[in-house]
This record gives sequence, structure tokens and C-alpha cells, in this order.
Amino acid sequence: MERWSVFVAEHPWRVVAMWILLVVVAVVAVRNLGGTLTDSFVVPGTETQSAVDLLEERYPARSGSELAAVFHTPNGTIQGDEAQSAIQAFALQVADVDEVAVVFPPEQRQGSLSADGRTAIVRVAFDKLANNLSSENIGEVIGYGEALRSDTLQIDFAGEPVREYETEPPGTAELVGLAAALIILIVGFGSIFAAGMPIVSALVGLAVGTVGIIIAAAFLDISTVAPTFGAMLGIGVGIDYALFVIARFREQLAAGVDPGEATRAAVTTAGRAVAFAGSIVVVALLGLFAIGIPLIANMGLAAAMVVLIEMIVAVSLLPAMLVLIGRRIDKFSIPGLRYTAGGEHGRWYHFSRRIERRAWIYLLIASAILITMTIPAFMMEMGVSDDGNRPTSYTSRRAYDLISDAFGPGVNGSLFAVVDRSGERLTPEDLQAVSRALAATEGVAAVLPPDISVSGETALVPIIPTTAPQELESRHLIGRLREGAVPAALDEIVPQTTIYIAGITAAYEDVTAKMISRLPIFFALVIGVSILLLMMAFRSILVPLKAAVMNMLAIGAALGFLVVIFQWGWGLSFLGLDRTGPIESFIPMIMFAILFGLSMDYEVFLLSRIREHWLETGDSGESVAFGIGASARVITAAAAILIAVFGSFAFFGDERAVKEFGIGMAFAIFIDATLVRLVLVPAFMQIAGPANWYMPKWLDNALPRLTIDPPIPVRTRVRRMLGVALHMVLARPQKSAIR
Repeated sequence: MERWSVFVAEHPWRVVAMWILLVVVAVVAVRNLGGTLTDSFVVPGTETQSAVDLLEERYPARSGSELAAVFHTPNGTIQGDEAQSAIQAFALQVADVDEVAVVFPPEQRQGSLSADGRTAIVRVAFDKLANNLSSENIGEVIGYGEALRSDTLQIDFAGEPVREYETEPPGTAELVGLAAALIILIVGFGSIFAAGMPIVSALVGLAVGTVGIIIAAAFLDISTVAPTFGAMLGIGVGIDYALFVIARFREQLAAGVDPGEATRAAVTTAGRAVAFAGSIVVVALLGLFAIGIPLIANMGLAAAMVVLIEMIVAVSLLPAMLVLIGRRIDKFSIPGLRYTAGGEHGRWYHFSRRIERRAWIYLLIASAILITMTIPAFMMEMGVSDDGNRPTSYTSRRAYDLISDAFGPGVNGSLFAVVDRSGERLTPEDLQAVSRALAATEGVAAVLPPDISVSGETALVPIIPTTAPQELESRHLIGRLREGAVPAALDEIVPQTTIYIAGITAAYEDVTAKMISRLPIFFALVIGVSILLLMMAFRSILVPLKAAVMNMLAIGAALGFLVVIFQWGWGLSFLGLDRTGPIESFIPMIMFAILFGLSMDYEVFLLSRIREHWLETGDSGESVAFGIGASARVITAAAAILIAVFGSFAFFGDERAVKEFGIGMAFAIFIDATLVRLVLVPAFMQIAGPANWYMPKWLDNALPRLTIDPPIPVRTRVRRMLGVALHMVLARPQKSAIR
């Protein structure tokens, strides 16, 4: 890092030129290599995946996803001339669209005409799963229906292909987050010029990282929400990392150091801490591979890619910009917001000293608050919210409401049994036995007639639940069907028959079950690697263990907060939602990975200053107070930026999953930067004293050494002291003159 800092300081234009070239190459690459994002939640090794694989082999015409076009007449009946003409025209037009396998008018599929005669469903079966379909073809099908709408005929669309098509594009949330971050930076830095630099740095990293995500989508299944999560994380982390580097750079300038030397010091100190902290975030995100679900793992990979790029920007492009700008960084200062570096003995220093006097009281009260907020997390119901949670501006939400009102909520999450007998035709008696067993299961509203393949070896038996897809009862129904109805049916028919229970609700349940089963491995991996890295960096046993426990408490409080809002409904309307539901099954894992990494960011920046002073003085209490005083202002500013960015997605995003992620992250960072980092950490470290830095010799010798914040060379210290003295001498006459 030291040699790199010298290169950046001496050749800033070369570094800037390299980044310009990289951005140009990225733009060209995404045009030629960009892939398509997906919402597929099919997981290898699950019953749903087995059913899909079987259908692709034996009944390819029904192995794809299905779109439901819902026709509704507010007045009259669906049998009227206008509605019938529209249904027939739609069916004829859609049948010729590429990737459409078969179209089922209402009269060809039982249960597609409502009892009141005002609603009908046209089923459009594609020959591929939704994540493999062309967006243009889905849009063409929807476009034909939209063209047939009128004041007396409502037409809306539901199904996995529609969810793929309705991906929320970046927009308002990102702009609001950036605007809020800019305001916080202006207040914190007191200069428009200085405040703009972290924004530029973050946007460059986000642009390159997003291009990387799109290119990766050509080779991997990358979720449609990955760019949104990447934007949230990239903007927040990118600004934070830049903030730490710039703060240390301006601190050096205030000490009288020239811009080149200030840049080298910032890179070798704050830049080194950024690289280490960013590495922990990347490791935590890559830990999602332990879950064993490709889509979740790839989402972690996409987020890790953005964080890695932001980290590289913060230690390369940003320092080069600092060298070129130099002391002009304070240009366009805002009156009344003049920046003052340091603050080692300001209000945060005295606050830490106050905690030191009553450390046990602060430790117990803060711990009790966190534990209390964590309790609701133990009542969390993980699943996947259905389209009833989407905004009414989405056609999928309007179609969901139409289907629920006309046919019952269970039709929105139909299941199906895949019945197969290799090399032998299924008999009507066999299928009747299967249907009886399914229909006799608690929670089944209806079992529709089977759809049999041409060979007669494979059949789909549609199952309509009594409850909505996201309801806990619907998920329990899947277990009853697999564990009760299927064995009962197999007892009545030829033993060589295979029966799978599948459908989108079943797929999500399989995903949730697999995630829960892998959580211990995931937690152990992320926590274990983070503790090991901190031990290597700070040569301590107690500090890494303390960090892990406190991070877990902060994350638990955030997950409890999600339960209170999204499951219990407290304040849900303020987020623009009107229904409670389960917490998206991937949210806790994604949040844990990111929050554990981000918490370690603050821990590293705080501890690096504490340890730096500890090595100089050997005074534990003074070192903790000094570290808090020197870093609290930057940490709180960084946290405020992240809270603003994540909060903007919670309030201005449309997707429920994005809102969950945004509000959970904002709350967790608020708790971490206030209650944990500024109260619990100093209280605990004051109590522990010198034991904070204890490590057995055998372990110290066994672990590799990582240097986070190396001591500044003696010549630099002398130069800094002389610079400060000279600055004070020159400043006095100016102050007198003003008076």
C-alpha cells in the first residue's frame, strides 16, 4: 500500500487515465456481452426442481412458465360481445408470439370463469421458464392485451413472466439518496467542492460495478433486484469509503502537510483501513455461496463486485483526484460550516470519558435495549410475499386483486402435482386416485382435471389452495400434500409411479427451507472469517469476539424491527404498503452478510485510531477516548449517509423486498453507529482495559500479521508538529486584525 500511495501521489494523471479507459471499455463490453436478469428461484436438489426437470424431459409443452390474462367487466357479463371479441382476438394474436407454447381460452380450462360471470382468465403457457424468456416476447403478449382495454373492459396480467417483465428500474430512490448524501456531506465538510468528491467517486464505482453485474448476468442467474441492491450498497459504501479517505487527507492538510504527502498518508492509513474493511464486506457477501442456492449466491457475488470496485476507486481514483485538487478542496466553503479536522479532545472525547466513569451502567442499559429489540426476530416468518403486496400501479397487483375477488385467493398461487410413469401410460383410475387423495387434504379448495401429455406417461393435476400464496397455511399445505396425500395416492396405484408437488409457492417454500437449513453454516463461515481477520489485524482475542457479539445484537435488533413493521404492520402505511406478510426469505441472509461487513467497517476505523494511540501511550482509557474523539464525527457522518441512502429506497422504492432491505439496513446502521459504536464499544473497552489487546504468544506467532494503520514515520510527525506550530503563529495576527 505504501508503494502504491507513492505511485498515486507522483502520477495522478496516469491513474485518472486508467479509470477513464476502464469506463470506456466497460460501456463497450456491456453492449456486446450484457446478459438478462432473472427472478428464478428454482433450486437444484429440491422437489420443485425435480418436477421441472421431469416436465422438460417428458412434457416439454408444459415445462415453461404460465401467464394469466384476466378479463373483467365491471358491468354486465364476460359473455357479452365486447368481452368475447376481445378474448378471441387476444388468443389468436398471442398464439403467434415466439416462445408461446399453447393458449388456453376460459372454456378450455376449468375454473377460468368466475361464478358471477364477470371475470375470465386466458392462460398463456410459454415453452420456457420465466427467467429464460425474452422480455420482448412477454411485452408483446401484454401489449396485445393492453390494446384491447376499454372503459368497460379491464384487462390485467399475472404470473412469473409478468413479474420478470415488471422489474423496477433505477430512478427516484437513487436520486433522493444521492441528494440526501450530498446535503450531509456539505454539512460535514463545510465545502461544496469537498462534498462533491465522494459523490463522484461513488458514482464511478457504481457505474463500473453495475456494468459488471450486467455482464455477469450473461453467464450466471443474477436476480432482477441485484442492480437495485447494488445501487443501495454501492452509493452508501462508495461515499463512506471516500469520506474516510478525504477526512484523513484534510486532517493532514490542516496539520500543514503538503497535498502530495497528505495523499500518501491518507492512502497508507485510511486507505489501508478501507481496503481491509472492504475485504471483510466482500468476504461476508461471498459467504452467501454457503447457502447453496445459485440465485442468492450470485446476488451476493453481484453486491461483492460493487463493493470491491468502490473499494478500489477509494484507494486509486479518489487519491489521484485529491493530489490534483490539493488545497482547493476547501473551495466554495459554506459560511458557518467551516471544517475543522481532528476533534480528538472535543465533545465526543468528553462523552467517552463520561461513559468511562459509569461504564457498567452504560453497558447494561445499551445491551438491554438491543436484546429487547431483538426479541421480535425470533417470531419471524420467512417466505415470499405475493403480488398482493405490490403497488396498484403494477398490472400484476391489479390482476391479483381481480383473481382473489372472483375466484378466491388460492388461485393466485395454484400448485400442481406432476404424475409420471416411465414407459407406461397413466390410466384414468390412477389419476382419479391421485385427485381424490389431493382433494381430501386440508387446505385444498379444488383439484382440477388433469392435463395429460401426448404419450400418456405424464400428467399435471392442478391444485387450488384455500389461502393466498404468502399465507403460512399455504406453506403448511405443501408439507401435508407431500407427506400425506402423495403417499396415500401411491398406495392405490402402481408403485413405479412418481408424484411431485410443484408450483411457484412450492418453489419458494423449497428455497426458504434450504436457506434455513444452511443458516448455521453461513453464520459460522462469515463470523469465523471476520473474527480471524480482526485477530490478525489487531493482535487481540477480546476485540474481535466483542465485535462479533455486538454486530449480532445490532443485526438482531434490525431483524426484529422488520418483523414489527412488515409482519405486525406497525407503521406499514408510511412505506406505501397496505398488507402485512412474511419477510422475504433471502433478506435476513443478505442483510446479515452486508451488515456484518459494514459493522466491521466502523469497527476497523474506530479501532485503528484507538490502537494507534494505545501503541503510542499504553493508556487504555485515554486511547479509547482519543479514538472516539478522532473518529466519531466521521463515523456518524458516514452512518447518516448510509441511513439516508437506504432510507430513500425504503420510502421511494416500489418493490416490497427493496423496502424491507432499505428500512432494515437504515435501522441497523443507525443502531450500530450510535448505540453500539459510541456507547457499547467504549463502555466495554474501558472495562476490559489492557486486556483488550491480550493475545497468547503462541497464537501471536501462528497468525500472519496484517497492518491496518501503520505508525506515521518520525520525519512526518516532526514535519506535522512544525506545520501546526507555524500555522498557529501565522494565525494569531490574522485573528487580532479581524478583531
